[in-house]
Amino acid sequence: MKLDRFDTTLAVLLALSVTGGGYLALAALPAKVTAIETRNMEKELATQARLTLLDKLYAPVTASVQEGNLQEALLKLEEVNTRYPGEAHGYILKGEILDRMGLPDQAATNFVQGIKLNGDYIDRRSPVTRRDIIRKIVDTRLDAAVAAYRSAPGNPTLKESLANLNYLKSRLAGGCE
Repeated sequence: MKLDRFDTTLAVLLALSVTGGGYLALAALPAKVTAIETRNMEKELATQARLTLLDKLYAPVTASVQEGNLQEALLKLEEVNTRYPGEAHGYILKGEILDRMGLPDQAATNFVQGIKLNGDYIDRRSPVTRRDIIRKIVDTRLDAAVAAYRSAPGNPTLKESLANLNYLKSRLAGGCE
């Protein structure tokens, strides 16, 4: 078979097209990787900014807790919560304070409210995780709450307390909302 100028031109154009397509595919690949890295970096920066804001907002509360002034910490926490209602961190801090005061049922109620607003507080890998204190409350109170509810099944307070502890237990086990 004899190759004329037309066949040669087509072969060269085909080779150029394949080479150009391969080059474009390779050039586009790093852009996708860069976009993923950019998204991850933005997420990390947003998390750091949120943590910094929470530290700044709740610094007086944390300082009072560290000093052992739990009543004062609750008052300061209420002041912050009136300015920023519905913030999950407020509920979590209140749960921690109530637990230190020896009120685990009320602490569990606040932990449930905080976790329903932001599940990061129960996530192992989260920088704001409170798994250990929540696990301690569930482990120490669940059996007593079950026994109390069985002795008075019509009591709505005991029912709510047991439901909160079961919810926390479920979330600790990896359950979803």
